[in-house]
Amino acid sequence: MTVAVSLNLSEGVILGADSATSVLAIGGGVAKVYENADKIFQLGDRPVGIATYGLGGLGGRTVGSYLREFEVTKSDSCSKVLPDLVEDLRAFYLATYMSEVAPTLEQQHGKPFDQLQADQIVSLGLIVGGFSPNAYLSEVWNIEVPTNKDPGSAQEVRGKGDFGTNWYALADPIRRYVKGWDPAMMDAVSTHFQTILGRPLTSTESQEIIDIMEKHEYGVPFAAMPMQEGIAYTRFLIQLVIGHHRYVAMGAPVVGGRIKLGRVSYHGEPFQIIEGLGA
Repeated sequence: MTVAVSLNLSEGVILGADSATSVLAIGGGVAKVYENADKIFQLGDRPVGIATYGLGGLGGRTVGSYLREFEVTKSDSCSKVLPDLVEDLRAFYLATYMSEVAPTLEQQHGKPFDQLQADQIVSLGLIVGGFSPNAYLSEVWNIEVPTNKDPGSAQEVRGKGDFGTNWYALADPIRRYVKGWDPAMMDAVSTHFQTILGRPLTSTESQEIIDIMEKHEYGVPFAAMPMQEGIAYTRFLIQLVIGHHRYVAMGAPVVGGRIKLGRVSYHGEPFQIIEGLGA
């Protein structure tokens, strides 16, 4: 269980995540939550960082352990432009997932992997942010395994010059804060109007409700935001989710622990991991 945040600025990329990792109980639910898990990683000495969400390990090894294997065995990949590097990471982690995780899921549910329902599949997400060789603007990509099973299916969430923040995994409190609504609230409002009208909403009417909601989104001038302010903003968003799970959400606080951040700038230095504040 995780919240992860990426922020693409004109000066570079910031990646952040909490450090809680959950142990699932037999039969469902959370048996234990440990803190201090590593979810932010450097990729060798490149100006590229990776944040992970979802699965904390593959088989008997951590995601970070496999990332080190990628660095050693796929060293030529680490010098590629970011889209090609992302594709190599996608293929590497997909192959690892299918050999280490898929057989366990098949045994657990008693059917072939390609016949499993979506809620029976656990996923691994990797947010890759940084600079291609000789690039002066950064970019951010998202890989979801096993969803991104096809070559070239990883998503470019922020291209060069596209400044802004993205949230991953258990990020509903951020959506509520920034946008002022979430899908559950939208469904409730739509259902209420359908009850009043006595018929389903048309696509135009549904879009009008969305347009009204989106007018109340908080605007942040990301294009002018300095790196240090971006670090503070990313920390703020993660702390918001940690506080939500500490004070509001029922059950185990599956988002928590220390806030961990990483950054890379146009100065050309490797991605740096920053230890954040305690929850």
